Amino acid sequence: MSDFEEYIKKKLEENKEMIGQLPYSSDQLREIYRQEYEYKKNAPALELNPEGQAINREQVEFYLPEKWEMLREGKLLYDDEELLNALKLIIFNIGVKKTLDVIPQDFIKQYLNGINTNSFGDNQKI
Repeated sequence: MSDFEEYIKKKLEENKEMIGQLPYSSDQLREIYRQEYEYKKNAPALELNPEGQAINREQVEFYLPEKWEMLREGKLLYDDEELLNALKLIIFNIGVKKTLDVIPQDFIKQYLNGINTNSFGDNQKI
């Protein structure tokens, strides 16, 4: 199975409920997902480093949404993928060291020791 075929299979499963409400044919959906796949495949590279790096307009336009909204109950942006893209760019820009300094060390230790994120225990203020 090609990368695109795997991508479209995943997207069709993720968006099954929404797709059922759309007036698009299978061919139209395939073309929409092909364009999305090609767009993402050509994403500007972000290679994280310990220190922050300058960002350029192309990276900002790709990784950040035009508007920051709370479209989902209690969550920013349209979906987690948009949120993760924004986070990647922020970490790229500020650097991994400063990013990790914000996270309580106990969380990092628990994560590295393989403890499930659902069992972190008490919330800690950052």
